Amino acid sequence: MADQPPTSPPVFTYLDARVPVRPNEHIAILQQGPGTATQGAEFLSEGLHRGHKCCCVAPAELRSGMLARLGEFGVSVEGHLRDHTLQFPTASQDPGELLDWAKRFFAEAEADHAPAVRWLEEGVWAKSSDPYVTRFFELHSRLNYLVKEYPSVALCRYDINDLKIPHLFSAIAVHRHLLVEGTLVRDNPFYIPAEKFLSMSPEDRERDLRDIFRDVEFDVTRLLSILAGYGRLQRPQPDESR
Repeated sequence: MADQPPTSPPVFTYLDARVPVRPNEHIAILQQGPGTATQGAEFLSEGLHRGHKCCCVAPAELRSGMLARLGEFGVSVEGHLRDHTLQFPTASQDPGELLDWAKRFFAEAEADHAPAVRWLEEGVWAKSSDPYVTRFFELHSRLNYLVKEYPSVALCRYDINDLKIPHLFSAIAVHRHLLVEGTLVRDNPFYIPAEKFLSMSPEDRERDLRDIFRDVEFDVTRLLSILAGYGRLQRPQPDESR
């Protein structure tokens, strides 16, 4: 019998009720402006209702708003905080400490036999110092390993108006999947695998994107449109159209 083509993994969830996301995906949502926080609350509330272990990495000033929105989605917030199925790590901690926290969080999920993990990140570092941000993206590169080891999805929401250009380039480079202009770029052409990213200098990490940025006359909107266009050219899986 001829070899059968491999089947695609099932859809983990849909973003905005239409964008399919599969298990083990680490996605950067690039938007101009803060966007709506409802998207992140829907992602977490759906997971909590399904028994997933969820975390939200966000500045302290955003937490009360997120908790209120989760309550509006029918989430028993106090109960999930009490049993640690919903956690908020300390956003101000060192990136190395946050990575250690993430490892413990995934290990706890496995020990608790949680069916899945959901990681939501809301602009923790955008206005931090350059050395901190560089280390934060190295953390994100390593997060790719954790996401691959356990049924999980990590969503990282970035307001590009708050980003310096080198930080935008790093955000693109460490995420294999991007959501740009409402389009999922499942295979980001500028993604750098962790083992390569961590061994490169910042200049080398940014080289290809700097060349493209120069070609579009240093216009961020045009750069994002190019990425979205690339995503539209990718052939969707048969079950990804709704």
